[in-house]
Amino acid sequence: MTSVPYNPVSLDADLIATYLQDARSVTAGIEDATVDLWVPATRLQAMETLWVLGHRLQGTAGLYGHPQTAALAGLLERLMEGRASLPEAAVPPITEVLEPAVTCLNAALDRIERGQGEGDVGLMFAQLGGPARVSALLRDFPFELRARESRDQTQEEQPFAVLNAPIWEDFGPEAAELTAALRQGLMADTPDLTALFRAAHTLKGSSAMVGLQDLADAGHALEDLMSSAREDGIPLDRALPLLEDGLNVAEAVLAHAEGRLPSQTHRVQAYRASVAALLGGQAPALPVPAATPGDAVRPETRLSVRVDSARLDGMLDDVAGLVASRARLNGLLLRQQGLARSLDAAHERVQRTVRDFEERYLNPNLTPGGAAAPGMTGPTRPTGDLQLQDRLADFGALELDTYDDLNILARAVTELSADLTEIRAQNAQAISALGDELTGLEKLTRQLRVELSRARLLPVSRVTAPLHRWAGRRDDLTLSVHGEDSLIDAQHAGPLGEALLHLLTNAAVHGAQPPQERAAAGKPARLQVSVTARVADGHLSVTVQDDGRGLDFAALRQRALQSGHASAGELAAYTDEQTAQLVFLPGLSTAGQVTQEAGRGVGMDAVRDAIARLGGRVTLNSRPGEGTAITLHVPVAQQITDVLVMRVGTQRVAVLASQMQGMSILDGEAPAGSVDLNDLWGETPDTVRYVARIALSGAGTLHVLVDEFLKLEEIVLRPAGKLLGSLGYLSGTTTLNDPSGQAFPVAILDPAGLAQASAQGVRRAARPAVAAPDSAHILLVDDSLSVRRHVGRSLERFGFQVTTASDGQEALERLLAGQRADLLLSDLEMPRMNGFELLRAVRSSPAHATLPVVIMTTRAGEKHQQLAMELGASDYLAKPAEERLLQRRLNALLPAGKVRA
Repeated sequence: MTSVPYNPVSLDADLIATYLQDARSVTAGIEDATVDLWVPATRLQAMETLWVLGHRLQGTAGLYGHPQTAALAGLLERLMEGRASLPEAAVPPITEVLEPAVTCLNAALDRIERGQGEGDVGLMFAQLGGPARVSALLRDFPFELRARESRDQTQEEQPFAVLNAPIWEDFGPEAAELTAALRQGLMADTPDLTALFRAAHTLKGSSAMVGLQDLADAGHALEDLMSSAREDGIPLDRALPLLEDGLNVAEAVLAHAEGRLPSQTHRVQAYRASVAALLGGQAPALPVPAATPGDAVRPETRLSVRVDSARLDGMLDDVAGLVASRARLNGLLLRQQGLARSLDAAHERVQRTVRDFEERYLNPNLTPGGAAAPGMTGPTRPTGDLQLQDRLADFGALELDTYDDLNILARAVTELSADLTEIRAQNAQAISALGDELTGLEKLTRQLRVELSRARLLPVSRVTAPLHRWAGRRDDLTLSVHGEDSLIDAQHAGPLGEALLHLLTNAAVHGAQPPQERAAAGKPARLQVSVTARVADGHLSVTVQDDGRGLDFAALRQRALQSGHASAGELAAYTDEQTAQLVFLPGLSTAGQVTQEAGRGVGMDAVRDAIARLGGRVTLNSRPGEGTAITLHVPVAQQITDVLVMRVGTQRVAVLASQMQGMSILDGEAPAGSVDLNDLWGETPDTVRYVARIALSGAGTLHVLVDEFLKLEEIVLRPAGKLLGSLGYLSGTTTLNDPSGQAFPVAILDPAGLAQASAQGVRRAARPAVAAPDSAHILLVDDSLSVRRHVGRSLERFGFQVTTASDGQEALERLLAGQRADLLLSDLEMPRMNGFELLRAVRSSPAHATLPVVIMTTRAGEKHQQLAMELGASDYLAKPAEERLLQRRLNALLPAGKVRA
């Protein structure tokens, strides 16, 4: 057994928290395994667990600079290492060793958490009689190495992917995609650290959720490194080598999970120590071992699903029906070919008859039996023929029918007409049969398409199984899951699972309340979290609801102000529903400190983006003190579905045929609560309008006004994408072709979003009246020359005229001297006269009492904001303010008739 050298490393609070979490899980595992030693059926596994946990804690404690904790953990490892079995009589003495050891380890962890170091772990163990008990154990029950070695040689540990096959089907491809995305992102000329950080965060969370701790530890180290590089804590060029090493470690861990490499725990711990040293301003404490030849890039993993045999039988029946339909179509083809040959024969007869007629009458000299042309001698008829002709002439018209060439032509045309009539009838029958066959084939292919789509579906229980395990490791909440028999596309399972893990983590971190607070509110002692899934109209809705404290609206407004996403004036006008939507802003978190679970601002925006990529949306409802409910709406699968296409002015829109309840012409007034799509799209309505009755997902009917109903179409429903994703009344898009073959886009409507848009009064924007307004003039006040230049250029780019002042005194003097200003934009902290004093002086001047004043400062605290608003500030922005926010707020505050950006 090799010992881990002691390398003191300066660690930040986040890394210490990670170490403590890992170490406490080890001590808890030792306690559980100690109990299992008393059960004969689980004793052998408990010995194995104790050996693994001791080895794990020894390496971790050594790398984090706690040698005495590492030594005690190493002792526990050696007590179990090499033991083939443990007789029942040895259980009491070994328990007497494990109990004081756990007591000492927990005491050391408590001291480390208080910032006091590990303390004298060895001395405490000796005071509890530990060494004497170890000596007695080894004397009475010595090691039995041979049998243990034999067992190791004949029984190998099963890889993680084999032991957890159902989980690995989803997690394996997802982890491979994340590591590949990380590697590709690092190879870019300018790596997007925010996107890379999210990928590392997702890798860490997913790995922890499925129980692959080594990969979670590697992902956490990558996340720490990227976070520091993103915040300019360390230069990117210094971080890149370790980031690449981390990806090598992560890929090696995945290879070990599949059984292609030995354990990579030592590499993970060494890598974490290297990252900790770099973040602490030191050289990496331990070199990360180089990748072995077995550390090859993972081959591309294909999606795999399990299909019920009955469903396969049904699809085979559909395929058999397709084969039979193909045979019938082949028969119809043969019939059509026969008809074509008949038409060819009839055509040939027509040509021959016409040719004979032409030869006989139009050019008789070319006919062997025709009259000779003048000047030419024709053939002489035999004498017998002349006599026969004379005798035939004696018969009357009623005694003998005679036929001339016109009679023969007429009879031939009559026969040809009869033949063509028969061929036409047969062709009509063939076309009718072909139409029937194509209709049947369409139904059959649609059924097969439905069955194939269903074959890709998985029960939601495959998504929620890791959530049960995650909740089982926590003692602060109770998780209940409903609707696990609902189905979801296999490709959607991974992203949905990640999103649900984010939501559960948010509920546990942000919704938690002290026991006394919950008791006072009449709530159970533990946080109650429920996950409810249901399917309606081809969409899966999963609601995560907790009974915690709810969203902290005041904290959300404050963080939005500090981050520059909104101004104080805007936030003051927000309703609770609008404030709740702030949780989806990137980088926004209300956590008090950064931990492994929260505080980095990666959560709800990642959830929204992941669900949007699936063509879904997220809705949120929260009430302070009562809890939060978040619902994810995602399509069950990539939908090939029927839609009713409608015309709205010059635009084409559609709604799912399964949602249609009826349609009628608009006679008189529109029904109450109707949504006029012409108003929404900005199109001029026709004189004749129609009403579509669309079912809402819960209950009720939505009436939609359109100009025309066109036709039913079978389409592939695709997500709306980033550009249109913010429009809640769109569930997706598709493309159709016009009669000339040109493709055009069609928006697929979401009834629930339409109802919400109608309730919010979304209407076509009126065109502003054309006028000749004056140019708005901004007085910019800041003591920083760089700020005056940067912000001034932005304002000029917006179209404003800008005058600058270096402090409040200069600005006030300019105003009192008659300087024109339509709006005052000022900093707070300035020499001579600060922003508060300038604001009071401006409001005290009758000539400027109504002048809009916007404060823009780095002081985003509530105390500064409250004083500014009390003194009469029109709005309050945090530096650095986003240009779009600055432009939006200045436009809103400028007097009417001024040029706006």
